Amino acid sequence: MSTKKTLKSEGENKDELLEVRRLTVSAVFIREGYRENEYASRILLLGKWVRKCGFEPEDKLTVWIYPDRIVIEKEKPGMVDTKLLARVQNESSRLLRKKIKEMVHPEVFEQLRFVNGEIKVK
Repeated sequence: MSTKKTLKSEGENKDELLEVRRLTVSAVFIREGYRENEYASRILLLGKWVRKCGFEPEDKLTVWIYPDRIVIEKEKPGMVDTKLLARVQNESSRLLRKKIKEMVHPEVFEQLRFVNGEIKVK
């Protein structure tokens, strides 16, 4: 179902409403990472209208999550998502600590500090 409306705006083309779409959230039952009878919610965006909005295959997207609202924006080429970068760096640091903990004696590991990607001795 689509309802086409156009808003008159004196600003950028970004403010122009192309279409209004109604979707239904579906449930996907996943065995890994969920307890029995738990599910993940899914919203599928599929159609020529997605391309008409400017989304092309292989585009990178940023998803902003708010209560009762999701905003999806196409990333500009070369854009760096600082929150995502921080998350990746934290995960890398966590994996490095885990690997080093497996490699060295527990007493030696207790003497190590991990600060800003560097390993220091206490």
